[in-house]
Amino acid sequence: MGRFVLSRDIAAPAARIFRAFTDAEVARDWMDATGIRDLSGRLDRAGTHYTLVIFGPWRFRSTVVRSEPPTLHETVHKGPLGASAHQVATLTEHDGVTRLELETEYTMPLGALGRWLDSRWFEATRGATSREFERLIELVAPSLA
Repeated sequence: MGRFVLSRDIAAPAARIFRAFTDAEVARDWMDATGIRDLSGRLDRAGTHYTLVIFGPWRFRSTVVRSEPPTLHETVHKGPLGASAHQVATLTEHDGVTRLELETEYTMPLGALGRWLDSRWFEATRGATSREFERLIELVAPSLA
């Protein structure tokens, strides 16, 4: 299992940043996903299930675990071949600046082989995640881009 935390102070209100996790089109954009489908409810409600389509066969059955607008959004994702992720976004606003901390724990598919591959290419995986994080910031605070 891997884990990483990305954080940034963003000159935007917490509610605008929180929307990046709860508006399906915005979330699809910054997550670099093909789509968010089969929504059972709203993304700002705990218990909502949906399918996160990354590309091709990579579909993750996802659930909103906790949602405390506009300060916390937690999801779990179960994908093919044993892939999974648990993501917690924590937002703390102070004087017009919001601290976004995005903690991700993940399991690579294919068991031991997946762990070995992850250990060899972790930087590439982290690079893609950092690009997604930067896209999220661009969407919520376009004047900073």
